[in-house]
Amino acid sequence: MATRQWIYFLLPAVMLLLMAGCSSSSSTSVQNQTAPAATPVTIAFKPAPPASVAINATATLTAVVTNDPSNSGVDWSLECALPATGTSSPCGSLSASHTASGTPVTYTPPTTFPGSSLPVTILAFATAAHTQNVVAGLVVTGFAAMLKGTYVLQAQGMDSGFNPYQFAGVVVLDGKGNIASGEQILNFFDPNPSTFISGKADAITGGSYFLGIDGRGTLNINTTDQDLGTNGTELFTFVFLSSSQTLITALPTSTLSIAATGTMDLQTSSVTAPTAGYAFVMSGTDLYQGVPTAFGGIFNIDSPNIISGNGSVGDQNIAGTITDSATMTGTVSPPDPYGAVTITLNIPLFSSGLYTFTGYIVDATHIKLIESDMSGIGSTIGLAIGQGSATGTFTGDSVFSGTYVFGVPGQDLTFGTYFPASATSVGVFTADGAGNITNAITDTFLQANQAEGTAGTQISASFAGLYSVTHPGDGHVRAAFNHFVPEPTGSFTPLFFLFLTGNGNPALVLASGDINYGFLGAGIAYPQAAAPLTFGGTYGIDIVQQNGLLFDAGEGPMTATASAGTLSGLLDFDANFLPALDTPFTGTFAAAPDANGRSAGTFTGPFVYSPFAAEYYAIDSGHGFFVETDLTNVIAPTGTVSLGYYTPRTPACSGCP
Repeated sequence: MATRQWIYFLLPAVMLLLMAGCSSSSSTSVQNQTAPAATPVTIAFKPAPPASVAINATATLTAVVTNDPSNSGVDWSLECALPATGTSSPCGSLSASHTASGTPVTYTPPTTFPGSSLPVTILAFATAAHTQNVVAGLVVTGFAAMLKGTYVLQAQGMDSGFNPYQFAGVVVLDGKGNIASGEQILNFFDPNPSTFISGKADAITGGSYFLGIDGRGTLNINTTDQDLGTNGTELFTFVFLSSSQTLITALPTSTLSIAATGTMDLQTSSVTAPTAGYAFVMSGTDLYQGVPTAFGGIFNIDSPNIISGNGSVGDQNIAGTITDSATMTGTVSPPDPYGAVTITLNIPLFSSGLYTFTGYIVDATHIKLIESDMSGIGSTIGLAIGQGSATGTFTGDSVFSGTYVFGVPGQDLTFGTYFPASATSVGVFTADGAGNITNAITDTFLQANQAEGTAGTQISASFAGLYSVTHPGDGHVRAAFNHFVPEPTGSFTPLFFLFLTGNGNPALVLASGDINYGFLGAGIAYPQAAAPLTFGGTYGIDIVQQNGLLFDAGEGPMTATASAGTLSGLLDFDANFLPALDTPFTGTFAAAPDANGRSAGTFTGPFVYSPFAAEYYAIDSGHGFFVETDLTNVIAPTGTVSLGYYTPRTPACSGCP
């Protein structure tokens, strides 16, 4: 067998020799065959990559190289048309820059980006031949679908010249990251032509919004008004609380150096004309006199579009001068397609007499207000809460009872100074239904007042008081606070007006100081839940801090750990009119609040004056105020006043922080 195999092997060689001999003796030439061409290297995605990926997810891509005898594998790269944002990976990241052929790579999106979506490009190159590559185009999507519908926005603050800035309007969000339309009113100092404008109306022509994995988002509003920013674009950040509400911060633009905070609320009712009684408060500036003012009361729409004066009453504090129980009449227009109504109030005893407001209807109970006189009368902003079926039923002191937590930002009137939020007052009290204020305590701070012999005044004390429900039926309450312990120098007897809304809703507050401790403010008093009051979970917060020379304002998500008594989170912030985004903060609080729902603690954040001591006042287990308490600290006085609010937050997705 071995011999035969050798013969079979030899035979083809002999035949080739014979053929070669024949060829050499023939006159016919035979051409050699061309060697076959080498097969080129190729690369392809297997399977095809996805077209999109959610911001809280990842995408897996696999590239396979063929005809590569060196088995060199795949090189990967990532690109996006995103300007530098200061983050190390603004386009996201890949798990590897090189893999073996057929080995997957994982793409992780960035946690945030401007706009509503982010197109990214992922390229796979055959390492052996970079001219052979494939391209995957992915779109990273946020959680725009969580915000869809018509939303009412309101924000207030100031500009770098310490002029008031006030904003109210409506945006229509399409659930895909786009602003379809809207309208707005602004009171602001316009650098071009260098004048204050009251009641500036603009159409909102479009824009975009983005909601990220951590509940923070951005809102870019387009108008045709070049004075508001580049190409008329206004900038906001927000923290998502739910599909019905966010807390917002107005950021500086190319033309407006501003800082302001507020809310964005889903418009949930059909935009029908409001009826019956509404409690309201406003605060800001009387432009005629150039002084701070705050006012409020009850206006009763007692026939269609008419405020006859029956059941309507108001109070005003203008630079320390108080007008009590003034009568008013007025009109209310039918709402426009965005739910905006024009409210005119004729209040002869007030400083200006006739006022015009634009009111943006949020629901059957709430209207966000902004003064829109267009005649330079005033620059104020505020809120109205409907009394509904309770209208006209507030007939005696017994209708006002229970424990309330109040928060009032305002202005210190010392030396005639005007800085928004330069006075803060937070506290808790019980109305006994018989005209007495009991079980009360407050932390009130006046940034410039020197009645206590210090640069600023701090009143942290228990107190008592008396109240009466005046003008039977309308819900107007006059409360005099007194018997403070410890007693401030020269005594302290502030006057609070409360405007009742009934139906378990909060009361609105107009606060006034006295001759020794002059301040004014407008705020809200929430019914406090029964003990025990816990503090723990996920929240959204907003905060404002100022000392007369700087103004900081911002919002963000917060986590409170009850067992440890600690806070942590991120703020998107206007740090003295410069944006300071993604800034961490921490804090502490007493795990068990006192009988008033009050917990001592600290707050450390992106402030010039930080950390600062704070008191946290619980409204219920989800909501509360917090106020800085070291304005006049003996060892290290900060000279600043800060006021904040916290409220429950729903994560943007299951598993999101």
